[in-house]
Amino acid sequence: MKSRCLLGAALLGCSLLASCSNGSTTIDTTVAEPLLLKKNGGWCWYQDERAIVVDGQLIFGTVAGTTRDGTDRGDVQATAYDLHSGALETFTLAARFQSDDHDVPALLELIDGRILAVFMTHGGNQTEADREAMYWRVTEGPGDVAAWSETRKANVGGSISYANLFRLSAEDGRIYNFHRNGRGDEGGNNPHYMVSDDAGETFQYGGRMLYWPTPSGDPKHTGIDGGRPYVKYASNDEDTIHFVTTEDHPRAYDNSIYHGFIRDGRIHASDGTEIGPLVGEDDDAPSPADLTPVFTGDAEHVAWTIDLHLDDEGRPYTVFSVQRDGAPERGNRGATDGGQDLRYYYARWNGERWNVHEAAHAGTRLYQGEDDYAGLAALDPQDPDVLYISTDADPTTGAPLISAADGERHYEIFRGTTVDRGATWTWEPLTADSTADNLRPIVPRRESKETLLLWLCGKYHSYTDYDLDVVGLRF
Repeated sequence: MKSRCLLGAALLGCSLLASCSNGSTTIDTTVAEPLLLKKNGGWCWYQDERAIVVDGQLIFGTVAGTTRDGTDRGDVQATAYDLHSGALETFTLAARFQSDDHDVPALLELIDGRILAVFMTHGGNQTEADREAMYWRVTEGPGDVAAWSETRKANVGGSISYANLFRLSAEDGRIYNFHRNGRGDEGGNNPHYMVSDDAGETFQYGGRMLYWPTPSGDPKHTGIDGGRPYVKYASNDEDTIHFVTTEDHPRAYDNSIYHGFIRDGRIHASDGTEIGPLVGEDDDAPSPADLTPVFTGDAEHVAWTIDLHLDDEGRPYTVFSVQRDGAPERGNRGATDGGQDLRYYYARWNGERWNVHEAAHAGTRLYQGEDDYAGLAALDPQDPDVLYISTDADPTTGAPLISAADGERHYEIFRGTTVDRGATWTWEPLTADSTADNLRPIVPRRESKETLLLWLCGKYHSYTDYDLDVVGLRF
């Protein structure tokens, strides 16, 4: 199933943005003209890459949050935006799959230019989808989202979520899909991995990467939703995959942030010290606490991973959120007053140690029950000194952002720059006085110097209840 339109003034209804479907956004037009890239689509942030640039096209995945504009609630879709002509094309990978933004596909360019898309359910069985299945499709031609293979499926043996795709040229092009999986985890959901040695034709279960059980008697643990590290990954596409992780969900644990990397089938600490093998199915896996600490959390500093990239020297830099209030009440899920003071932190490895700094006020939670859900942030993969954030507070002072257009508090997009490796930041608004929220920015990797910034514009009530459009800037 596919649809097409062309970006440009008043062409087929795909005009240059003055508003998204659920409100307006004022954008600094000295930066660029805003673009409406996809109506009715959303994403979570534990799948990568959600947006890629291939042969002059920006390709990104979404999950529809409602039924409108020719899209059904739960449709998993891939959209291509031609950076030269402005043409837009959308293909439905799975119709009415599951109305949940965690099901967004991860995308990977194969060696021949075709695109691999992998998607999974987020637990449950709200459709006919198998909660233990990994689904994938491959474009029939290089970079062409108009035609895809039939849907393929592999049963992994546990309730799985979150696809993260990487191809390592030094391992003869082996493809890894890191995902969350309850397989053999005694009630938890730890990071596991699948592998493909035939360019995505087939996948086999590889093993469990980390193991964090639900602890008993640990005073830092609430006992709610335990046993699930949250991992973000980044790769040099040659021989190394870096990752940062928490111990658990932040509503269940006073999370810290840890870093490690995978090379030659081994897991290493930040300084290269070998921790152990990237284990197979029947072996033990290291704990997050075995890795290098990046940030040490406590009851009033509860961390959650957001984004990770590598600089020109192959050294990692990351952004994460920290909840500064309400953590002691997390055990009463859905009824807390926490999440009213979230912050963004920036950390960068200098070859010897992690330098960590608070970067900005992240504002308030998106909704009650997920007190750590921030508007999120995106690192620039080509420039470690640039950071994009979504916040409903002034990044520097923390004062609420009240829109002059409707008198309501909204999330806006800011660009931050640093000249001292993250110690201090200068912030400029890219949106202002909106009547809709601007959330979950992404900056895809690219070959040109042009920046592509995507985000979601509209209303977000929960991960299964949202009405959003994908908008973007080129500058």
